[in-house]
Amino acid sequence: MKSPTYIRQTVKILFRNRGISFCPRGFSGGFSLVELLVVLAVMSVLGLTAIPTMMTVVSNARLQGGGTNLSGLLQNTRMLAVKQNATMSAHFTVLGNGPVAYVKQAADGSGITGTDPQVQLGAPLTKVSTPLGAGGPTPLTTTELGFTAVETDTSFNSRGLPCAYVSGTCTSAGFVYYFKDRRPMGKTGWIAVSVSPAGRIRRWIHNGLSWGS
Repeated sequence: MKSPTYIRQTVKILFRNRGISFCPRGFSGGFSLVELLVVLAVMSVLGLTAIPTMMTVVSNARLQGGGTNLSGLLQNTRMLAVKQNATMSAHFTVLGNGPVAYVKQAADGSGITGTDPQVQLGAPLTKVSTPLGAGGPTPLTTTELGFTAVETDTSFNSRGLPCAYVSGTCTSAGFVYYFKDRRPMGKTGWIAVSVSPAGRIRRWIHNGLSWGS
C-alpha cells in the first residue's frame, strides 16, 4: 500500500500537469465570502444605474421612431396628392397595436381599410390634442413654429401644399400633432410633428425642459 505522502505528491503532480497549482498552507488563492459580497454589491449598484438608462434609450428610440413614421406618411400623402392630382388627407385611428396614421382622398369619409397607405406609430405612443396636465410640456408656440397651427387632419392639395379640408374646400393651414409615451417610475416622453403652411414637415422632441429637433 502506498503511503499518504506518496499519494499527496502524486496528486500534486497530476494537477500540476493540468495547469492547476497548489498554494502553500495558510494562503488562499480564491475569494473570501466578504470579497464576493462586495463584488455582488458593486454589480447590483451598476445594474441599478445602467438598467434605467437602457430603458430610457429604448423608450426614446420608440418615441422618435413613431415621429419619423408619421413624418414619412405625411410626405407620402403629399406625393400622392400631386401624383393623383387630387386632395389627399392623413387621418388617425387607434388599433390593437396603438395609433395608426393612414391616407385617403380628402372627400372619402370612410374608415381605414387594408389598401390604404398606413403606418403604425407604436403601442407606447398616445396621440393627444394638447400636452396639458401634470408633467406635460408647454405646447409649441406660434413663435417656435413660425405659424398658427390647427389640430385637424392634414390634407395636401394637388400642388402638394398643406391645407385644411372642409366640405370640398381646402384652405391653406399649418398643423401640429403631439404624442406621448408612458415609462417606468411615472415618467413620460413627448414628441411633436408639425407641418408648416409652406409644406415643411418637422419633428420636435421635448428634452424635459424645451422643444428641439
